Amino acid sequence: MDDPGGTAVSGLGAVDHLVEQLWAPALASGDIRIQAGTPGSRHQRGGWSDVETYLALPSVGSATMLLPAANREVLARSLLNFRRLRARGPSTQRALLGWTTGAGLPLPFPTVRIQTRAPRGERPELPTERVARDLGLPRVHASLGVRTAANRKATLQLVDDAGDPVGFAKFAWDPASAAAVTREADVLARLAGGAHDLRTPRLLARGSWHGHPYLVSEPLPSGARRPDPAVLPRAQELFALCPIVRHDTVDRTGQLVALRRRIETLQEAGAETGLLARAVDLLDRIDRIDVPVAARWHGDLTAWNCARDDQQRLWCWDWESTEADAVAGLDAVHWAATDLTLRGHRYGGAVLAAAAEKAAPLLTAAGHSRTTRAAVPVLYVAILVERAVALAVGNGGWDEGWLSQSEAFELVRAAGAMVPALRDSRVDQH
Repeated sequence: MDDPGGTAVSGLGAVDHLVEQLWAPALASGDIRIQAGTPGSRHQRGGWSDVETYLALPSVGSATMLLPAANREVLARSLLNFRRLRARGPSTQRALLGWTTGAGLPLPFPTVRIQTRAPRGERPELPTERVARDLGLPRVHASLGVRTAANRKATLQLVDDAGDPVGFAKFAWDPASAAAVTREADVLARLAGGAHDLRTPRLLARGSWHGHPYLVSEPLPSGARRPDPAVLPRAQELFALCPIVRHDTVDRTGQLVALRRRIETLQEAGAETGLLARAVDLLDRIDRIDVPVAARWHGDLTAWNCARDDQQRLWCWDWESTEADAVAGLDAVHWAATDLTLRGHRYGGAVLAAAAEKAAPLLTAAGHSRTTRAAVPVLYVAILVERAVALAVGNGGWDEGWLSQSEAFELVRAAGAMVPALRDSRVDQH
């Protein structure tokens, strides 16, 4: 390494995740490199020059975000844009940093520099350059979230040279993220901005980046703010999102067919056979229940994946987990459960019961009877278990921060206790 103040591409701590997810194909050419340095450092020896410069917050080794440091306006606006989508603490912090930058004061964070030693036409295109070409702009600047979870992927909040929002991008890097990004792009294209009661960002572009898909969606309205997680969406909003299309038995939904197939694949691989067997038993005990069926469920409808604009319309994004032809009401249970986890509760029987009770009015509005609505949290548990096991297989271990193995077993036990109430709603098809 010829740069005494910088760090080579390996050993960047948290930033290594972004290298893996976003820049690895360009780095493989040898004409692109990454250098990390102290605040204000510039290292351009040996013919290398900066292409993109970021600030790593709070440090390179423990970064949660990289912010574009192209100029003061871009950096300040990247901090101030959409800060009302964040919780109060992070929102206040970003406001202070944005105002500090806007006043011309330097921020005390280390830099991460993407450098090249080849002319633009003779080196690999960077992801931001590809997106700029898609959007018809000379360049874009990106705030990069540093994702480290099992389902991680590169996420880019995009601004132009004036710092104005121009879009949001996701780049896949492995088979799991490729499936998620493709699924989300398909839904955004199909919904094309949503309906009056619910809005979705329009899909601006999609494509392939070194064999993996990416998408670009439009920015949210400038006044967008995070909704209160303790308040569920209204029934008309939920049904605009997931319209009811028919009544049928659970086993005849596309959702259950696909869920059983995924569980069987995990079982054949020898993953968590005891836990998955209990999830299958839950499905066997509800699969003949007659329920309202929705065109889809979002799959991760939470306050952090939604916003309200100045007209109080609900905006919804992050469609990576959506499934078509699903039992109606799952999104209501998920929203209520995640609200509790946001407040420090862990998944278990108490959270499941509280979520089912809070979601009950929306389940009734969807067309569930007082009895059959108990099938929704039972199915929800089977879905959580399958997701957790699949993530554990893909990541080499359980994501204890989200759902531990012991909590998964408790959820299965709690869901099993709800099943007796459903006995009278089973439909004999023979």
